Amino acid sequence: MIRLENMLPKAFLVGIMEMVDRFGPEETFNWIVSIGTKLAEIEGPGFEGARENHVNFLPVCPFGSDFVEFVEMYGGEQPSQFLEIIDYVNKQKETAEDGWNYPALSGVLGILHYSYSKKRAELAGAELLSVGTKSPLTDEFEYNYKAIEKAGMTKEEVDKYLDKSYCVFKIDYHDKE
Repeated sequence: MIRLENMLPKAFLVGIMEMVDRFGPEETFNWIVSIGTKLAEIEGPGFEGARENHVNFLPVCPFGSDFVEFVEMYGGEQPSQFLEIIDYVNKQKETAEDGWNYPALSGVLGILHYSYSKKRAELAGAELLSVGTKSPLTDEFEYNYKAIEKAGMTKEEVDKYLDKSYCVFKIDYHDKE
């Protein structure tokens, strides 16, 4: 059921579906990234969540309850438009020379969270690498192996953080080291 108090997140998710249908996954990805970036510019520099050894992780899934509730409205499966965007991002990660510059992705809202977090870190003088995420739907882990390699981490190290969180970023203070 859509109530007024949770209509806005659902409207955004429907908007994502409409964007994919009208303009395709690439343009929709770029649109979501631009929204996250603009929100970060408004918020300013910083990091959310816990930090340990230059690793930033969030014990709570950003937008998780809204996302799960929305997917439940579609019979428990992510809408095909969401899967199109995830496939697009995964292909970009695999084929792009700078594949570390994409989110580890289990759901479409991870794009918004990543672009927001990445820009806030950039404003704080750091590079943020999305090394892993856990699906709020299935608890399955997803990785960005190019980011893991660039971060100098192992999959097992990322797994230790994912056991207690939903997304894991490596913070690179390259200008400060």
